[in-house]
Amino acid sequence: MMLPLTRVEIEDLLDVQGRDDEVVSAFADLTVRNGFERHVELHLKAPTKGRRDLGEDFEVVRQAVRGADPKARGLAVFSAAARGFKRIVPLDFPVENRVVVNGEPFVLPILEHWYADPVYLIALVDSDEAHLFEARHGHPDRVCDVVRDDAGQEIQRDKPRFTFKKRFAQTRHERLFGTEDDRFLKSVAETIRGHWEARDFAGLILLGQSQITGPLRKRLPRGPAEAVVAEAQHAMTDAPEHLTADVIPLIERAQAEREARALEELRDRCKEKHRVALGATEVLDGLQQGRVASLLLGRWADIPGARCEGCHYRLGAPVRTCPYCNALTRPVNAVQDILVMAMRHGVPVHLINRAPAKDDPLAAANGVAALLRAEANWAPDASSARASEGHAP
Repeated sequence: MMLPLTRVEIEDLLDVQGRDDEVVSAFADLTVRNGFERHVELHLKAPTKGRRDLGEDFEVVRQAVRGADPKARGLAVFSAAARGFKRIVPLDFPVENRVVVNGEPFVLPILEHWYADPVYLIALVDSDEAHLFEARHGHPDRVCDVVRDDAGQEIQRDKPRFTFKKRFAQTRHERLFGTEDDRFLKSVAETIRGHWEARDFAGLILLGQSQITGPLRKRLPRGPAEAVVAEAQHAMTDAPEHLTADVIPLIERAQAEREARALEELRDRCKEKHRVALGATEVLDGLQQGRVASLLLGRWADIPGARCEGCHYRLGAPVRTCPYCNALTRPVNAVQDILVMAMRHGVPVHLINRAPAKDDPLAAANGVAALLRAEANWAPDASSARASEGHAP
């Protein structure tokens, strides 16, 4: 199974920016093998006008598509020959055929999939063993095992000269001593903590008997304990395929509940006009000022924006000059800037895309909104605000 891109790998792609040379970013849908070849001939030549010769970069893209892994459903290729930069990324999900030429890699399709298909941590526990799984696409992969170190120890009652006192003094099995002091559950909780802190998980699912998962949940640190999205009874197994049928409904329910809570809170805050940002400009302001608690992104993937070459402020509209320092800007995709900042600052993102187009809950917010932890303690002057939204003063 093809491994998904991690946050570190996405950050590595983004680190290419910062020079004048342009990067060719190409996405190919490999589910229709001939589709990208037609797309190349129609669209790859268009961006070359007025720019340096990109023929070497386009050839890198063509060769990558022709030699793509047959198991891959999509392909991302990034090339900047002038920088000596080339990156070929096979994808386990299909993408639309697309080519973007810009000063930085275009990774929006990867970011959207990364947020739309989050990873869940699953812990299956009984009194003697525990298995941790990571689930993406609803399909678990086993990543860690914890086994009680005294599971094979003889219980004192099976030995000669057994006394009631010795029975409790010389065994630590939780069925005799009580789960509240069980060292095995402490070990499981510590293992969960280590995995939780090492990756960006959307939630934690606890499986097993309630008399075990209940005490385990109490032992978890605050982060994973607050992120438990489901608990369910399940027989012990170390085979991931035996969990899939039960895990998928739990994840789908958790995702739907998470989205519903976010939309309900957004509606409440909009009514009160309290701690809410609507539109790319307000959301980017909130992110850059550290005021965003969570993001809601609709189906609008192409919101033009700008980034100041002087103060590096990010703007949610395609303005030519920065309204704050009057320096020149360069065009960017505002949605990519929003998702990159959210990823780097650890801001939760809700992709709202289940509602029909006519009922798009984020239509009034121009496709993107944010729940804020604090209002701004400053505001740009009226002319700057109008300019950043693309309005005439």
